[in-house]
Amino acid sequence: MARPITRKWTDEDIGRLIELSEQGSSLIRAAGALNRNTASVQKMARQLGRRFPGIRETKAGLRAINIHEK
Repeated sequence: MARPITRKWTDEDIGRLIELSEQGSSLIRAAGALNRNTASVQKMARQLGRRFPGIRETKAGLRAINIHEK
């Protein structure tokens, strides 16, 4: 079985990843912006000491916003 082709992380990609994590973007949005899969983005973020909010955390935040807007 052939190994999947992987792209190296460039300094520009890493800078964009840091920017997205500081903005509070979700993991899925960051992966889309970087054109990479979510596992790759999460792995690099962890290596850099960054984190993205989990699905439960994101949904809870959205619910809180909706409650306050009503």
